[in-house]
Amino acid sequence: MSIVVVPLTDSADPIEINMEATDTLQFVAEVSGVFTSTYSKYFCPHLPHNKSLTLNETWPNTATYPEGTEPNPYAAGKIYTFNWTPDNEKQGGLTSSPGTIHVDTGQPER
Repeated sequence: MSIVVVPLTDSADPIEINMEATDTLQFVAEVSGVFTSTYSKYFCPHLPHNKSLTLNETWPNTATYPEGTEPNPYAAGKIYTFNWTPDNEKQGGLTSSPGTIHVDTGQPER
């Protein structure tokens, strides 16, 4: 048995993994974001269809599932594609208080 540990990084590229009959699975969020999946029935606990993860959070919860998901012989030999959407980085220099925006007309002063 081996644990397939999938790091969820700042890349939004689809994640592809290949599972064997005795493999378990863990996702580790290196950045915060949203994980989506359509393969819930092949894993226990069921993979969430849409779940937000915070920085350094592991799914499934390591307190309950220290070895990751339970092995599933029906999941063996298949390639699974998951989606990870990292949270966008906040733009610097923005303020939360309202203000006035001054727009130049582009016309020379007279």
